[in-house]
Amino acid sequence: MVKFGFKCVISFVMAFAFVFPTFSNGLFIKAHASSITVKHATRSVNLVSKASSAGKKVGTLPGNAPVFVTGSSGSYYRVQFQNKTAYAYKKYVANGRPKAWYTGYAADTVYLHDIRTGKTLKNTLYLATPVTVYAKQGHWLTIGYADGYYGYAQTYDTHIVRYAKRGIDLSYLQPSGTNGIDFKKVKAAGFSYAIIKASEGTDLPKTGTEDYFVQDVKAAAKAGLKVHVYHMFDATSITAAKQEADHFAQRLSPVKQQIGYVFVDVEYENLSKNKDTLTRYVDAFITELKSKGFQHTGIYTYYDFYKNRLNASKLPKGNLLWIARYNATLGMQADVWQHRKTNCKINGVKGNFDFDLTYNKAIGG
Repeated sequence: MVKFGFKCVISFVMAFAFVFPTFSNGLFIKAHASSITVKHATRSVNLVSKASSAGKKVGTLPGNAPVFVTGSSGSYYRVQFQNKTAYAYKKYVANGRPKAWYTGYAADTVYLHDIRTGKTLKNTLYLATPVTVYAKQGHWLTIGYADGYYGYAQTYDTHIVRYAKRGIDLSYLQPSGTNGIDFKKVKAAGFSYAIIKASEGTDLPKTGTEDYFVQDVKAAAKAGLKVHVYHMFDATSITAAKQEADHFAQRLSPVKQQIGYVFVDVEYENLSKNKDTLTRYVDAFITELKSKGFQHTGIYTYYDFYKNRLNASKLPKGNLLWIARYNATLGMQADVWQHRKTNCKINGVKGNFDFDLTYNKAIGG
């Protein structure tokens, strides 16, 4: 997060409509001209090489997985499995497509694999796209996907989470309303929260921007967004860290009841190069901030900065982690991921902001 803003384009609604046209269970199933009937496994089912107890095991389907039936032989269904013919005991296969297990969300850029061949499909799913999950085997999930084999595909389980919400953050003070950010349109575009810059170091706001922070917090809250705030950390001593925390708390005072989490943004190159020293400064800032009544705290930084400039094991416990990494995947556990800072734009919304994704209900609501 830098002191200047960027502009960014997103076509989430169009992507959502393309990937997930709907039918009765919330997902369109692509038609295939063949004699395959899709049923579902009522439990874990062993697939065998021939329709008898003498058949050798060739694979296993997890409970609730789709079963691609091509025919029948006595007590067995002939099924298609990984481009081969196999047999499944009828007792453990029921009519009808599998019912949804749960609705998850794309935790990052989700790569999909053909359920029949295992090859990577051409399209990917964008962050926070809703995903219907049907079954799990090992680390692999069977999900609904319109362009997949009979409407199904597979993906690695770490790419799907039970909760994800999109948000924005403001990288410098800017107006809201007619001449600035329309938070109502931000909310209508599918964003759930805003993280707004309040202060930097012990500097006072530039002339003419003094009221922007309070205006933005109130406007975002009124629009129905969860509101969180952050401070740009510039301290080079314990004393300076405490002074910055006091300055931050003072800036938050007029809107204390409207904000959720307060983050300290630690990213400047001029900060101490000693990991333990810088970590102590951050600890001093957060401790001082909590003494002022702000108990819901968090730390923002870049992925590489977190790995190389801070001592994670000595950071204050109980803080949320907000990580910036402009990559297809975050690559670590965090509560919020700032995944884009360039080319960020919401139709009809003026202003400069970055895009974020949270996996924590305390942030997204």
